[in-house]
Amino acid sequence: MEYYRHNPLEVRSTMRPSDFSSSSDSDKTIISPLPAAPSAGARAGRTEVRRTQPGSHFASPQKPETSSRKGKRDERTPRNRRRVPLIVLGVIVALAVIVYAGGAIIFSNVFYPGTTIAGADVSLIGPGSAATRIRSSMNRYSLTVEGSGFSWTYEPESADALFDADAAAQEVLDQNDALRWPVHLFAALTGATEAQAENEAVDLTAEADFSLFSDSFDVASFEESLGAAVDSFNEGRSGTFDAASAYDAEAGAFTVDKARSNEKLNRDNVIAYAKLALADLDENASLDKLGDDAFLPLVEGMGDSGIQAACDAANELLGVNISIKMNGNEVATIGSAEVAQWITFDENLTPTINQEAVSSWASSLADGLDTVGTKRTYTREDGKQITVSGGTYGWSIDNDTLVQSVVDAVNAKQSTEIEVPTSQTGDVYNGQGQRDWGAYIDIDISEQHARYYDASGNLLWESGVITGNPNKGTDTPTGIYMLNRKARGITLRGPKDPETGEYKWESDVDYWMAFVGNSIGLHDATWQASSSFSNPNAYKSVGSHGCVNLPYDKAAALYDMISPGLCVIVHN
Repeated sequence: MEYYRHNPLEVRSTMRPSDFSSSSDSDKTIISPLPAAPSAGARAGRTEVRRTQPGSHFASPQKPETSSRKGKRDERTPRNRRRVPLIVLGVIVALAVIVYAGGAIIFSNVFYPGTTIAGADVSLIGPGSAATRIRSSMNRYSLTVEGSGFSWTYEPESADALFDADAAAQEVLDQNDALRWPVHLFAALTGATEAQAENEAVDLTAEADFSLFSDSFDVASFEESLGAAVDSFNEGRSGTFDAASAYDAEAGAFTVDKARSNEKLNRDNVIAYAKLALADLDENASLDKLGDDAFLPLVEGMGDSGIQAACDAANELLGVNISIKMNGNEVATIGSAEVAQWITFDENLTPTINQEAVSSWASSLADGLDTVGTKRTYTREDGKQITVSGGTYGWSIDNDTLVQSVVDAVNAKQSTEIEVPTSQTGDVYNGQGQRDWGAYIDIDISEQHARYYDASGNLLWESGVITGNPNKGTDTPTGIYMLNRKARGITLRGPKDPETGEYKWESDVDYWMAFVGNSIGLHDATWQASSSFSNPNAYKSVGSHGCVNLPYDKAAALYDMISPGLCVIVHN
């Protein structure tokens, strides 16, 4: 066995011939390509002599490190770990700086995504290309001012006549604020910029900047055209707070929103806003952005809160439900819709009931209920069907009393029933066009015959008659009348002769039964021939001055049977 001095860069070993059957030499030196780790003794400067083991190809392996060396290596490990995050952070910061600087350079020369100028999309292009797009877009440019039912559009004659595209592109690019490009880019990509623009209040005191506009642009003509459109829109609105415009029929209540639908546009503010929008080349100027500034106030010195209080007070009057009855039958109802038409507001916006409006309603109601003078059709007991109109008999509503009853109920906020008060009634109420009498005298001019029926239709009296002479213009007036008066021993007189001052005629009668005032009635006519009362054509020659002539005995009998208030019908 052979010994050697250890070289720390080489591993040397002696091998027996038996270890390499192919070798012819009995003893060879082998140099390993791998450096052997020095032993502890070698580190201390001592030469270590190792004995090779029989049959080994290589030097014996290195002994394990002592515990003391292992401890020293472990002590260095935490410091190495701390260096890694710092290195990573440094790389990230460096990349961020590069990206930020690159973005600042880029957005100093191109527009942010979503940027439009005069309707042209100039996203991510430079000012030169943007100017080209702007010129093309300006040929289609228009500004629409709209909101609350108003709409007006401005269309320039040409792009060149309105706008300097190159100057505009550069000005917008100068506003990019490239140093804050991450914020602006995020806003552009998320739409936050648009949202902010929508919510941004309009400064109506700002001066519209038309410095980039052509010298041929006529701002005065722009203002005049828009002002004329506003004036035309305002013509259909009173611009004041009133009940008619504040009542929302669909909601069944007075509302502020409905009241404001009567507002007039503030001409000056609309024009100022439109000029600002045009200066920015906006395509739409929504009046919603102006809020209350878009309109003139409905009530000077009073805002929505005061108007709301007035609406609330008026709405309290709407809670009534009144049933209107005629002779026990419901003929009308009064609810919110009706009361709303009667409400007015005084100078303090206190709601009151307009009695004139209620009176107008009552008159309309009466037109549908009154029967006096209306056309009515009935079948006489002998089967003859008769239609007649005019006269004084029937039902007539007392408007004044009805109006006061309704006003009192509404002011008291009462839901109640009101029986229609009348100034005159018939015997029954069946509505317009229907029979509303019981007992009656039927005077048939065509037959020259009169009949008296009781309420059950029984014929109580009849007689031939002589009515007014149509050839002399003294026809007996037709219609449904009420017997006004009966009297004994009356002298009937005609008109006075203007030359002599004497009555043109006088007639004494014993039985006077008047039904047209006190001038036309049924009476005895002893001057008429008895045969004339049975001749249906006698009235055309010997007819009266308008009265209904009767034989003496028939007049006497009828006089004793009837009383004032009885229905008298005269018809052809």
